[in-house]
Amino acid sequence: MPDLDHLAIVDLTTQTLLTQVPTCDDPRSVSAAEGLIAVACAGDDAVLVLDAASLRPLFTTRLPWGARPFGVVISPSAIWVSLQGEGALARISFDGAEVELLPVGPDLRGLGWSEGVLWVSRHRSAPDAGQLWRVDEATRQITPFTLAFDPGPDSDTDSGGVVSWLQRVAIAPDGQTAAWGGLKANVARGLYLRGEALTFETTARAALRVTQLQDGEELGGPRFDNRDLIVAAAYSPFGDVLWAASLGAGIIDALDPFTFERLGGVQGVDPGVDGLWLDGQGGLWVSSPLTRSIQRFEVSELSDTTADPTRIDLRGGLPEPLTEAELRGAWLFHAAGDRRVSLDAYLSCASCHLDGDTDAQTWDFTDRGEGLRDTIPLYGLDPTAPIHWSGNFDEVHDFENDMRGPMGGEGLLDDDEFAECADALGAPKAGRSEDLDALAAYVLSLTTAPRSPARGDDGALTEAALRGEVLFSSDTLGCVACHPPPTYTISAWLSPGEPLLVDVGTLTEASGQRRGAPLTGLDVPSLRGLHHSAPYLHDGRAASLDDVLGAENPEDQHGVTSTLSEEERADLVEFLLSLE
Repeated sequence: MPDLDHLAIVDLTTQTLLTQVPTCDDPRSVSAAEGLIAVACAGDDAVLVLDAASLRPLFTTRLPWGARPFGVVISPSAIWVSLQGEGALARISFDGAEVELLPVGPDLRGLGWSEGVLWVSRHRSAPDAGQLWRVDEATRQITPFTLAFDPGPDSDTDSGGVVSWLQRVAIAPDGQTAAWGGLKANVARGLYLRGEALTFETTARAALRVTQLQDGEELGGPRFDNRDLIVAAAYSPFGDVLWAASLGAGIIDALDPFTFERLGGVQGVDPGVDGLWLDGQGGLWVSSPLTRSIQRFEVSELSDTTADPTRIDLRGGLPEPLTEAELRGAWLFHAAGDRRVSLDAYLSCASCHLDGDTDAQTWDFTDRGEGLRDTIPLYGLDPTAPIHWSGNFDEVHDFENDMRGPMGGEGLLDDDEFAECADALGAPKAGRSEDLDALAAYVLSLTTAPRSPARGDDGALTEAALRGEVLFSSDTLGCVACHPPPTYTISAWLSPGEPLLVDVGTLTEASGQRRGAPLTGLDVPSLRGLHHSAPYLHDGRAASLDDVLGAENPEDQHGVTSTLSEEERADLVEFLLSLE
């Protein structure tokens, strides 16, 4: 239970909550085997290991600051953990005495094990392909594989794109194949890029790819329609059915694992699903963190009906950490199947901002009167400052315009109310709809940037970062003129509807417009969380901060960096990557 920082123990026979075990901060995955239970906690970079019989804590392994553990599996020889921030796998001995870090690749999340081999996925893909790695547990040999970019064509039932948001893997019982759920992001489409505007049904949709474990060959996958992000998958005990859960469409599909034909499914599922498990007795168990419960659906006979599941409340007597409005807002944030949010369940806020994060993609929003735009994270938004690169929103409530426009939804406001405040820089939308207020409350509750792996193990700045801080603060470079601490931004309104926009020499033809008018500059982004928000600049063209300071700053308009030595520039980058 990530929000509650507890592990719930359930009796599946009586279908009751037995007890709750306190964990480390933000538990994201759990594995039970070899008489142990291991819990990966992203919030404080820790792995908690319990005795499976007594539930007694055995030890807690503290990983490097900013490692951000996510996936965890217990093999016959060790505990393995995917470290999203560190870009590595951690191997922890059963007594916790030995910890080994194995560098693999960036942004790791999904983790599975089969017959001495680990499979791990890159959570947020590069724009050209998804990425997986095969890791031999004994030899530590690492072999990379890709999930191919789908070139399309786009239609009302399918679209192209890169498979991203890869955070869970399901391995077939025979150990021959694995299923990877995600979202197909159509980042190659757009009015500027290829003369075709993005639509509600061609922006993003569900994706599920199946690979062969022996050689990593991609075997294909189903063509989903009217589905958003596939957040979890599970094979039946005999491997004859592959179940796939949409994050917010309200549907879990039953698929033939070989032909990918749809066999049936379960409808009416709450948004925010994050895990599936088959109990071998006709039960499909669904983890539903936004309802603080797990649910059992009877699926012994495949059908396609709205089921009434058995629910087990996992919260028990634990206090609810979110307000009623924030929890309702979290539900709406993920609710692609809510007709008010989007048309035909393709999109929700989480499609581009899962966990309030950035999807690390650049989108062509030229048809919206904008241009190429790198997705911003939502954590740490200042409710009084402009939103987006061009400052085209003045309140979080203005995402109502996205729901009604690009997402094809009906909106959370009544039509008459919306008519009075349709202009995103006009009359405020706050206070006009309880649900829209709740959505804004949830977004504004996302205040914390992830820990930075560039810091020392105690969270302190390294010597290189301290040297970089001196450079950053110097009048010579001019960084603090636009990025003063502690917010590292001067984002503000000059007057109602007129944001402070700054031109640092990065605008190009592809930058497009602002609200359909000339784009004269950009809202100054905060530098907090830079370690987790590549690519950089408003159009995502800088792969690294070194590129931002060097190749993309030839005239020193974006700070006077041309006089820096290689060592000084490396120190400055180290400081920037350390900001949280």
